[in-house]
Amino acid sequence: MAADESPVQVRELEKIMSGFSYSNGLDVSRVFDDLLMYIIYYFTPDAKPLENWKYKKEQTAVFWQMFQEWIKIMNKETSLSDWYDAFGDLYMTCVAGKSRTQGSGQFFTPCEICDLMADFNGEGEKVVGKLISDPTCGSGRTLLSWHVRNLGNYLCGEDMDRTCCLMTVCNFIIHGCVGEVIWHNSLDPDSYYGGWKVNERLNAFGMPSVREIGREESKVWQVWESRRLEYKSQDEEIITVKPEIITPIEEISTKKRKNMPGKALQLNLFD
Repeated sequence: MAADESPVQVRELEKIMSGFSYSNGLDVSRVFDDLLMYIIYYFTPDAKPLENWKYKKEQTAVFWQMFQEWIKIMNKETSLSDWYDAFGDLYMTCVAGKSRTQGSGQFFTPCEICDLMADFNGEGEKVVGKLISDPTCGSGRTLLSWHVRNLGNYLCGEDMDRTCCLMTVCNFIIHGCVGEVIWHNSLDPDSYYGGWKVNERLNAFGMPSVREIGREESKVWQVWESRRLEYKSQDEEIITVKPEIITPIEEISTKKRKNMPGKALQLNLFD
């Protein structure tokens, strides 16, 4: 397979997307993002009309065709393996240009490595009822690999790239993952740009769903806020040290220094 050639599994979807982009004079990355939003909108109950949706009726019909092709791909591939990341493969080979991947360090972990990492974690025991987070989730494939081995956890995907978050939301939907996807800088949880709660009623009603959530509803943000308050409380506890037990270096006279063994002087300085 050539470096810029997409995997055979997604070539038909790539063909439809590329043809649509070219015939309408659109950038393929924009069409890709809009397809992800179209899918998320489809699974959002009582959703309001999509903002900035500029496509005509006949153009929107092509998005439905791409959506159906994605479902077809996922139906086939998940019958052959536990999970598959169609959008991640499509993104890396024909959507994200070299400047984007190299400039932001976007190189998704190969599926085999994701499986290996998932096998290494948990020491062979099934993990249930835990909050499992990937702070740089990309398309969510590491979480997908963990999910199929450890059903029944709350998964949190985090990324500062909006497209990556949208891919993860779609992957959560199709793989039956319950959790949330947060668009922010995971090193600064207050930098909250958006979030989605996925499949929150899947176990009760058996229907996949998505809805947008605010920062305060995010479990990721709640955990960080709890820790911040805990550390703040610890910082406010003032520990008083008696000054007489401290011997400033300046108080050691030059004469005394000369008479002190090297080891004793070193301990006095750094003990």
